[in-house]
Amino acid sequence: MIFSKATSYGIRALSYLAHRSDGPCGLREIAQAEHIPAEYLAKVLRDLKKHRLLRSARGIHGGYELARAPETITLWEVFQILEPETDLETCMLGHAACTPEMECPLHQEWQVLRENLRHLLQSKNIAGLSHS
Repeated sequence: MIFSKATSYGIRALSYLAHRSDGPCGLREIAQAEHIPAEYLAKVLRDLKKHRLLRSARGIHGGYELARAPETITLWEVFQILEPETDLETCMLGHAACTPEMECPLHQEWQVLRENLRHLLQSKNIAGLSHS
């Protein structure tokens, strides 16, 4: 798995909300529809709300909804919010210094992979994900 569970769950929840058009959606509905543990999802949605990708309302007609158009929320943004400790610039083998001047044996290949991954995540948005 490339992403942590948090990022995977966050992307799935945002995609679910993007394909709804009938107002806010409750946590339990999202969790059930996406087969995500509700307690874990609550933490993920709290982080996404804190970074203004979601807004929420309490009460009988409350729940979560996207705070922005799904076309404007990239997977890169979700990745950066939910995986703040992940640094694509670090050495794949864990060396302290892995630069073009002091390359590890996988430096060139990892550089290509991380650039491709970053490009993919920056070019895809929540609206573009199919939901079934």
